[in-house]
Amino acid sequence: MTELAPLPAAGDHLARLAALLNSFLEGVRNELTEATYRRDVTHWLAWCVQHGIDPLQAWPADIKRWQRHLSEHGGRTGKGEVGTSRARRLGAVSSFYKFLIEHRVVERNPADLTRGSRPVRAPRLAAALSDEHVGQLLAQADLDTPRAAAIVWLLLHTGLRVGEMLDATTTDIGTVRGHTVLHVIGKGGKGRTVTLVPDVVARIDAYAATRTDRTGTVVLVGQAGATAPRPLIATANGRPLDRKAVRHLLRRLARAAKLPPTVVEQLHPHVTRATYVTAALAEGVSIYDVAKDVGHASTDTTRGYDRSRYDPANAAAYRLQGRYARHLPAERTDA
Repeated sequence: MTELAPLPAAGDHLARLAALLNSFLEGVRNELTEATYRRDVTHWLAWCVQHGIDPLQAWPADIKRWQRHLSEHGGRTGKGEVGTSRARRLGAVSSFYKFLIEHRVVERNPADLTRGSRPVRAPRLAAALSDEHVGQLLAQADLDTPRAAAIVWLLLHTGLRVGEMLDATTTDIGTVRGHTVLHVIGKGGKGRTVTLVPDVVARIDAYAATRTDRTGTVVLVGQAGATAPRPLIATANGRPLDRKAVRHLLRRLARAAKLPPTVVEQLHPHVTRATYVTAALAEGVSIYDVAKDVGHASTDTTRGYDRSRYDPANAAAYRLQGRYARHLPAERTDA
């Protein structure tokens, strides 16, 4: 067991905690996950300092107090965080302590709560787009700019995470058995190959032809003068696009396509991913193939993205309406 500096030596102790956190985050490959872990673990460490608790000597009771604070005073409004957010924070802190146990900094994981003490995650019910809305959005993207068309057609025809699309470079496109593919790095640093259908390839090529961020002479990779690969989707000056820009683009196009305000309000890149899964399963594609397409390790995760279960068009009420109508008295059939 590593000897700890006494808590009163606040400066040294805080510096050590910061160093431990940085060491933990060095093993997290995904940038978005790293940022989330840093934010959540830092929140826990800051809460401990405010309440005179040494995080390296914390107990489950301290974690429960922190979780109770989050449920009552957390969130942007200060009125409390939902169970999903608290569960995410708890998972990040638990991973941090597992790292500390592995490196013999602490002996226990105070965030390893019993099932009854853990926050309950709310189900993710973000709706997928209907086929009609998909068609309208694709058409509007074609009327906008080549880059907009490349983004929208790519997301809706691959189910890519927005981060995977934004991290991809022009050199990640290749061919496998005569099919154009895109090599991406998903969560946990796991790579996979995503098929690009001809309609998507055509729009990526059209966008590439309009780009003005080409610099230098084209040379083979490894030769003198070779430049770093360019982002597949970039800003006008060649820098990587950010997630916020993609979300704003989708909503702007949806408004221009005159999609319902409720659809526009909920539209973000995650919806395009849910749309891909829902439409693919509706087409009869094997859930195992869909899981492979979108980079899910478990088909249970893929099944959770299938929003057809929440489609009002599938409600039994429509069938019962006809069933009941057949038994209405003749004088009330037109009521």
